[in-house]
Amino acid sequence: MQNLELTEFITLSEKLKPFKNDCFFDMDYFVKTLSDIKGKKIRPDLIGSIITHYASKWLPELAGDEADRATASSGSSSESVTVSWTKKRFIIESLVGVLPPERDSIPCNFLLRLLRAANMVRVEPVFVSELEKRVSWQLDQASLKELMIPSFSHTSSTLLDVELVLRLVKNFVNVEEAARGGGAAVVKVAKLVDSYLAEAALDSYLALPEFIALAGALPSHARSIDDGLYRAIDTYLK
Repeated sequence: MQNLELTEFITLSEKLKPFKNDCFFDMDYFVKTLSDIKGKKIRPDLIGSIITHYASKWLPELAGDEADRATASSGSSSESVTVSWTKKRFIIESLVGVLPPERDSIPCNFLLRLLRAANMVRVEPVFVSELEKRVSWQLDQASLKELMIPSFSHTSSTLLDVELVLRLVKNFVNVEEAARGGGAAVVKVAKLVDSYLAEAALDSYLALPEFIALAGALPSHARSIDDGLYRAIDTYLK
């Protein structure tokens, strides 16, 4: 990191130190500070690391470590569900608005946790669409654990949000085909999808058309061997 960049990064961190807990009232300043710093020569991934750090303090469900999540959420709250969800929507929508536009500036698994929280508290569709787009760019970096987002829709019969994952995979394929990307990322996503299908197949309410649609969402060259897919099919048929 160059000296100027390091100085700016430290300055930004110092400015944001007070904003650890009372996020609802400090979010506007947080957003303004990040917006100001974006015009300076600081790497997008450094800005991303600050966003993930403070976001995980404000929303414990965004923390990547289970122990951190448990510690952060151990305190009781007297807020009603309505007030709590309103605050979360405000935080999530604000965070999505300041995400660096560069690919890989925010870890994919963090984006998946943010997407899960966004769906749970029903943020505006435009923010959900932006998160889905960002996740699709980096889907080859996703973990199975974070991809297993529950369905929060009252009209869905499955436990997992299979329709969401299908959209993510289709968007990923479109991005890769447009960029003429290498095969390594597609192979990774194929393995991820097969593992996901094996888990989703345990749900007796998963419809056959949903299973087939997700299994077939990737191009034929994505799987050099079909062992993972066969295991998922075997699980589904049991």
